[in-house]
Amino acid sequence: MKFVYVDESGDAGQGDVFVMAGLLVDAYRLRKHTEAFDEKVSEFLAKHPKAPKELKTKALINGNDGWSKIDADDRKLFLTAICDLAVECARIYAVALSFAEFKKAIAAGHGHPFKASYWLGASMFLSALVQQKMQCEKRNKGLTVLICDDNKMAMANLSDGLYEADPWFDPIFQEKKKGKKNGWAPRNDDDRFDHIVNTAFAIKSHHSSLIQVADAVSYIYRRHLELKSQAEAYEGEKPYFEALAAKLDGKRARLGRTPGGPCIDFYQAARHKEWAL
Repeated sequence: MKFVYVDESGDAGQGDVFVMAGLLVDAYRLRKHTEAFDEKVSEFLAKHPKAPKELKTKALINGNDGWSKIDADDRKLFLTAICDLAVECARIYAVALSFAEFKKAIAAGHGHPFKASYWLGASMFLSALVQQKMQCEKRNKGLTVLICDDNKMAMANLSDGLYEADPWFDPIFQEKKKGKKNGWAPRNDDDRFDHIVNTAFAIKSHHSSLIQVADAVSYIYRRHLELKSQAEAYEGEKPYFEALAAKLDGKRARLGRTPGGPCIDFYQAARHKEWAL
């Protein structure tokens, strides 16, 4: 069994970038990796007892909510260490959307089954991408469980989406027919999302260090993309986030070849222009 810990970063009122990221960890390594992250976070907080007890990356790196009492270089070194640990311990799944382009893609149709919810659109894309990768792994045992930072408004819709398994998502995880150069095997109700438990689970972020690390990964990608068109908040901010994003990209799952279709057209249209699916 595998677990994907999912969190997101970005709000339409704060900018144009929305990133959702998941960290996939094998069950038999879960305790070891959780302990590693717990130790890293606890060690940092122990040095700075007045700091908040939960890692919220945007607040940490910008010196908000008590983090201003900690030296900025210490905060940057800590985030770098968390990024390094994520790369070492997990496979990364992520998607970056543009709020403006997502809205246009929704208006254009494409047959999307999630109405106007960018959270649901992103989480279903990650789920389909996990399905694509897990179905191709040899000797893959057990299903994958999605564990999200608690979102009471959207969690039920994600579970419904996994259970109902709309064929609209098929092109993301369709497989090539054996012996056929250009043929793609059709999916059916029995094998859509068959590598994922069809109920997503929610957890409070301060109860899970892995959710907090998913928050860090999401924010790193978000800020990296924002700095493509924004001025730095401080000297050296852009190369700092470029370096972190490059590390994460070394472990990020990519979409790869697909048969195309409305689903692929939608996500290509809705993605941030600097993001490769």
